[in-house]
Amino acid sequence: MRGFFHRRLMIKLLILLLLAPHFTFSEHKQSTDNPPIITILPFPISGLSFGNYTWTSTEDSLTIPLRRVGRIYLIEAEIDGEKGYLVFDTGASGVVLNKTYFRNHIVTDSQSSNGITGAVSNVERITVDNLEIFGLKYKCVTADVTNLGHIENRRGVKVLRLFGFSMLKDFEVIFNPSQNQLQLFRIDKKGERVAASDEKFNPDFTSSFEFRNSILFIKVNISGKSLRFCFDTGAETNVIDRYAPKSVLNCITITRRSSLVGTGSSSSEVLFGTMNGLQFGPKSMDNLETIITNLDPLSQAYGTKIDGMLGYSFISKGVICINFVKNIFAIRYIKANDQ
Repeated sequence: MRGFFHRRLMIKLLILLLLAPHFTFSEHKQSTDNPPIITILPFPISGLSFGNYTWTSTEDSLTIPLRRVGRIYLIEAEIDGEKGYLVFDTGASGVVLNKTYFRNHIVTDSQSSNGITGAVSNVERITVDNLEIFGLKYKCVTADVTNLGHIENRRGVKVLRLFGFSMLKDFEVIFNPSQNQLQLFRIDKKGERVAASDEKFNPDFTSSFEFRNSILFIKVNISGKSLRFCFDTGAETNVIDRYAPKSVLNCITITRRSSLVGTGSSSSEVLFGTMNGLQFGPKSMDNLETIITNLDPLSQAYGTKIDGMLGYSFISKGVICINFVKNIFAIRYIKANDQ
């Protein structure tokens, strides 16, 4: 069973490692030195623990400043005395540490796994004593360890780990990308805010969601088709499955293509384009940067079929509120005069 979870982890991780640094365009020259990171990141392997957290603020809410680098968001943190940044990445269901800074911790498990290109990689597991971010302290956090140097090298920041919903699901979360803020509100067993005086979130649209393995899935509509997407703050662009309905793919104007080359001998094609007509609630969104690729390996890694990923080009359109107890995903769209 443990080997099965390792294989799922490496399938996802290798998609990240391949998409970020290894583009070779066959039609057009690369338009930027920093092509989009698609952070399709690891599931935790069996038995991961997120430790016990302590709310250190005297208030019942926290406003955590984010640092935006390119199209990813970072949170300052300290882990066992090592200071640096966490990547706010809701595409990562578990705790993933950068091996560069945690080589001296005792490894409690280690296995090799084959990825989607035939490459063999190693996954290790360790436990850190203390993890601190703005107003929160976690103890005895068990985590997977791998190399995140490709993110550091391309963004010029010290990345300690990836930070997703697995450690935020006890709170109501408001993510405001335009203000570079993440707000956390303490809630009771019914999902109501502990501090009733806090200003309520007024959305333009509210939807339910599916929360599976700490990954959030929502339904969107494109060309009259209802599609299942995962919500991924670590993806610098949207992604859609190449096997999506033809009417959906016809809504995407292809601007270039590339060959996805990994550390193994195989490769696959990735198409870049802009998508029109993505509808979430009453809002129809156009000109969304999108990549088309085969998402079957990702569906296998999640253990559930998905049609795409909602990344920065969707996230930047509004302010998002998520309440895990009430199972609510709400968005307040940014008006033209707010931009």
